[in-house]
Amino acid sequence: MRMTLRFVKRNIFGFLLGIIFCSFTVVLAESINSNEVLYDNSNSKTSYDNVQDVLDNLYNIYDHIGVGFSLLTRNPSDLSTELIDGLYRYQGIQNVNNNVDNYICFGTTSKSTCINDTNKYMYRIIGINTSGQMKLIKKEALNTSYQWNSSTGVEWYSSDLYNGLNGNYFLTNTTYIPDNTWSNRIVLTDWHYFSIASRTLTNIGEQELAAPSISAKIGLMYLHDIQDANSWINMENNDTNAPQSKEWLITRWDYRYIFVASPNGVVTYADMTVGNMINSYSVRPVFFLNSNERIASGSGTITDPYILS
Repeated sequence: MRMTLRFVKRNIFGFLLGIIFCSFTVVLAESINSNEVLYDNSNSKTSYDNVQDVLDNLYNIYDHIGVGFSLLTRNPSDLSTELIDGLYRYQGIQNVNNNVDNYICFGTTSKSTCINDTNKYMYRIIGINTSGQMKLIKKEALNTSYQWNSSTGVEWYSSDLYNGLNGNYFLTNTTYIPDNTWSNRIVLTDWHYFSIASRTLTNIGEQELAAPSISAKIGLMYLHDIQDANSWINMENNDTNAPQSKEWLITRWDYRYIFVASPNGVVTYADMTVGNMINSYSVRPVFFLNSNERIASGSGTITDPYILS
């Protein structure tokens, strides 16, 4: 069956390529002496005005037949066209429902299953890096709120929350990640942990991404993820039933405090000194997909989310 499928795809690709090059050869031959026309698609149903565009589109068609497409080739209107803190980010103007079209399902390839159980399967795309890896955040918080750690003065890499998210809070929890097939689609990432020395958040993305890091699959939002998005990323636009109104971020403010985000995106901090360790907040895991992950269908709306191949 696999050999048959490869044979069909190869012949479809060859057939399409033959049509393109035959048409191109005729037009080129007719105009070779005039230097007026190098490519003419006036009789076609496309808007391409050069050979490279035709070839790019052809390869996209072939890619879609096989394994789906990358969002970078589709250039969604809400996705930035320039890198912002290392990502092409969803920053587009919101619609009346406070949404941009960056919904994606993870853990299932069934749209109906995803829509009917958004707490388990629905995510949003923060952005895409230059390797094509999509950065996802869980739309709704985990069902349980969590402490950062059971003792004070702990960085992200040694916190209970870090270990839990990369363990039974999330990554090995079948409530959210059904099996190894899905956990293997999450790539190891350098998560930067950072204790800033002041409350001035100027150039915070540059500071956060230059900080020391630890390699892991699961992390949290940075301060700059909130700053670089518009309010679509705020919890109030994604989860009105979170276990706690505030959510943890990955960045610390000196040894005593951890930054947290309010439902409307206002950043405050949690006191982590002795006697205040009972602070427990909502958690929305963040992770990157492997660079070879492709989208099979969907338009990115909440009723028609992107479905992975």
